[in-house]
Amino acid sequence: MNQNYLNELFHWVTERESIREKRKQKMPPPWTTDTVLAQYRFCNVFREFDTVTQWIMREWLQESSPTLAFNTAVGRLVNWPDTLKELKWFDTWDPQRFIDVLASRKARGEKVWTGAYMVTGGYSAGGESKEVIIARVLSGLWAQLNTTHGHLVPGDSLEAMAAKLETPGIGTFLGAQIVADLKNTEPYCNASDWYTWCAPGPGSTMGLNFLHDRYRRASLSADQFRREVNEIRLMVAEETEFVLCAQNTQNCLCELSKYIRAKYFNERLKTAYRPA
Repeated sequence: MNQNYLNELFHWVTERESIREKRKQKMPPPWTTDTVLAQYRFCNVFREFDTVTQWIMREWLQESSPTLAFNTAVGRLVNWPDTLKELKWFDTWDPQRFIDVLASRKARGEKVWTGAYMVTGGYSAGGESKEVIIARVLSGLWAQLNTTHGHLVPGDSLEAMAAKLETPGIGTFLGAQIVADLKNTEPYCNASDWYTWCAPGPGSTMGLNFLHDRYRRASLSADQFRREVNEIRLMVAEETEFVLCAQNTQNCLCELSKYIRAKYFNERLKTAYRPA
């Protein structure tokens, strides 16, 4: 284990959460003396504090709806509140409504979505708009969730839910991100692996590779990834007293990979931070 990078993880967790608390208390910037955290945008330690996640949980998800799982996927694939407000909740899937709303926003020059959650490739017939491709992916998910095999039930583990969400275009990572929202809703919030399950992602895998002094793009099996994330989760709890689930630990490892690349390799990150 690279102790220097591990200490950077502990530092990142405590400092990033301190920034969030200072903003919440409406203290004026600067909120940190850490030049990397001050220069670039990083997600929160707890994913549920991220702005779009809070809006989705508060305004979009309807816990009593039989189409909760499907609409959670819509929420993440669009990931932009103004578009979701215009789309409205799908009690029955209407791909043409989805395409028309998104195309209309695009034609008006309005923001349609963010690129935070991307479908896997290979599902375009060529020359198609993104909204048409995503509508096809969602149509496949709607069909799967309405089969006996694909129906999510309250007793499902997070791992089982993620497996049921995997369809053409929605791979392991994206399915896990949808589950990260579902796990905070009824009736899925009592899953047996709520704290311990996660699925490999490229950024978090890189974070683990930095910590273990491996080649930064080395691949890990799902079992090894999950085991190492949970080891780090317990270390973070002991060192910082922040009790994270495995998925939030995974998010922190993803942000750590960005932090290390900026601080130790002088790499320019994608999004600059402008205090507001």
